[in-house]
Amino acid sequence: MTTFTEQFGFVLPAILVMMLAVYMLNKVLNHDHTRRVFEYKKSAAKQMVPLRAQAYERLTLLLERMQPTNLLARVQTPKMNTQSLHRVLIQSIRSEYDHNMSQQVYISDETWSLINQGKDQLISVINAQITDTDPRAEGIELGKLIIEASLSEHKWLLDDALTHLKKEFRENY
Repeated sequence: MTTFTEQFGFVLPAILVMMLAVYMLNKVLNHDHTRRVFEYKKSAAKQMVPLRAQAYERLTLLLERMQPTNLLARVQTPKMNTQSLHRVLIQSIRSEYDHNMSQQVYISDETWSLINQGKDQLISVINAQITDTDPRAEGIELGKLIIEASLSEHKWLLDDALTHLKKEFRENY
């Protein structure tokens, strides 16, 4: 019985020391893992700042390019009739939008929704004005109607989207 007690007297402290060692090792490894995750996130955030800033710049440019006066100045040529101007305007809007669609991952869902609604409103205004013109008339007639309609809209969503985008950028940077 003495040998059992003597052996148990050596085994119990050894088990306690081993448990303490495992506990301490686990703490050190968890701390190291937490530190590495923090460093990774810090590095990733540092790399994301220029990408996010560029996204805000690109979306600001998109909204400015979709303003009716800017859009018409860019795509309208003197010999265009209303039908061809209508087609080119819609193509240009969709192309610009599609080109910048990936930027939505860098901004809030609310801001992206406003941009999307602004684009849809612009297309609706253009489509509504084409019904009031002769398809063979000079394109400048359609351009005038589009600008007048955009100015008469009590709430121009492209302006709201641009204001919201700028506000969001200022809040985040």
